[in-house]
Amino acid sequence: MRYLVIGASGHGQEVAWSLREELRACGVDDDREIAFLDDAVPPGDVPCGIGRVLGGVDLAQREAARANTRLVMGIGLPRSKAAIVRRLNVPDHVWTPVVHPAALIGPNVTMGVGSYVGPGAVLTVNVRLGRFVTVNTHCLVAHGGTLGDFATLHPDAHLSGEVTIAQGCEVGAGVVVIPGTSVGDWAVLGAGAVAVTPLRGGRTYVGIPARALGARPRPEQAMPLLPKAGELSSLARLLR
Repeated sequence: MRYLVIGASGHGQEVAWSLREELRACGVDDDREIAFLDDAVPPGDVPCGIGRVLGGVDLAQREAARANTRLVMGIGLPRSKAAIVRRLNVPDHVWTPVVHPAALIGPNVTMGVGSYVGPGAVLTVNVRLGRFVTVNTHCLVAHGGTLGDFATLHPDAHLSGEVTIAQGCEVGAGVVVIPGTSVGDWAVLGAGAVAVTPLRGGRTYVGIPARALGARPRPEQAMPLLPKAGELSSLARLLR
């Protein structure tokens, strides 16, 4: 099997490392190629030593047609993830999720295609992750948590029980969301914010308690978005 990580940035390399560790934990790292596609990084070895950049992202459309190839989402920012999925427009089964073996996954947890769960993350019970969700290192998603498509939790974000994070939300490092709180679609919570009341979508929030800084255009209201230079990367949970 061949895995192509979309994005060779630091986050993408973390995803590739998690994939490699997952494959090793499953005892199947032999004959498994991990490589990267990135528009902004020239072909060659990546600094972490896990694979090479083969070329630009559009190569994924051709490579995805091969039966032995899977794509991994290595981009961390919600809008960039959504832009890449629209741009490539490949079947869902081509994307594979990645879960580092040091993550703790409880019963009745479901995960959509292309999602990533990093080392030290904890998903307790009855948790639902949508498509292309990113749960970074040492995050907590407690009982009954729901994360919509393209949502991202940065490292050490803690979601208490029955929290709903809508599609496209970006939850910064160290954010805390108290039980039963909801955050609307495409909102951003700045690092260290504490959400104690429901937050509307399309806004940026900071502080303790979290307060709005201003509105942000949703992707459908903005110009078409493309990933920033060097932003792309990730790979493999379901081994097919």
